[in-house]
Amino acid sequence: MIPFNYHHLYYFYMTAKEHSFSKAARILHISQPALSSQLKQFENYWNLKLFNRHPRHVTLTEEGGMIFNYAKGIFDLGQELADTVINRKHTENLKIQLGTSSAVPKAIVEALVRFIYDCQPPANLILRQDRLDTMIEDLLVHKLDLILNDFPYESHLGQGVQNHLVGTIPMVFCASKDLARKFRDIPKDLNMAPLILPTAPDRTYHAMQNYIHAHKIKPKIIAEIQDLELGRMFVAMGKGIGLLNSYAVLNCPERKELVILKDRSDFKINDTIYLINRERKIPHPLITRITEHFKLR
Repeated sequence: MIPFNYHHLYYFYMTAKEHSFSKAARILHISQPALSSQLKQFENYWNLKLFNRHPRHVTLTEEGGMIFNYAKGIFDLGQELADTVINRKHTENLKIQLGTSSAVPKAIVEALVRFIYDCQPPANLILRQDRLDTMIEDLLVHKLDLILNDFPYESHLGQGVQNHLVGTIPMVFCASKDLARKFRDIPKDLNMAPLILPTAPDRTYHAMQNYIHAHKIKPKIIAEIQDLELGRMFVAMGKGIGLLNSYAVLNCPERKELVILKDRSDFKINDTIYLINRERKIPHPLITRITEHFKLR
């Protein structure tokens, strides 16, 4: 026998998730008074106060937070069940929802996409770029299956998030052919050299700051660019020297315009690439194959 009404539990879950009766009512396609009535019945069932009601939002009581954690697990598992059944009914065209951060070079994204399409059966790929925190939220509610990022995610207890290192790639100093002739002795020649850096707080930015400090370099920073692809284009245009992912350099459209400068120092900078997924009760067959076999060479 079901101990309580699962419709009530879902109404509670959506209201707690949205922190608002009005927002939850719109999503659930019911009136706000009807939602309030259903939630009152749910509170009466437990004989507990589950919400703290404020003028513009609601928060959970301690008891409400406990019930929300169980509700989230129940409905996350329900979504996983639905995804699994749909994928098994359409095994000829499995769906993969992939997210990638702007810090991952497009050449690496392309390598992963090629790997996915080479899998059998082929995948129906949904690809988007976003901030890591936003993508992790979607991963936890099955709106994403896999994330490509330049550092691992520090999972909280019970989230079941897994990190898979797929490549450790050297970062290299690059310049256009004309500019490279003037800067042959790295790091010595970087003094007053025009540098193109990623914006803070990018990991490469901090690595470059450490490099500059270690070698007592006084560079001329001409640009700080968030988009790594644009930064590489600026380097190819001859605007300055950039610290770039070597895999991206060797596989980019501007390859013939770029020269990798020989670095004589022992201070090496590496870029890491990770696949991030959430553990499932029933593993997604293509996600398992990707996390076990996709590697950057």
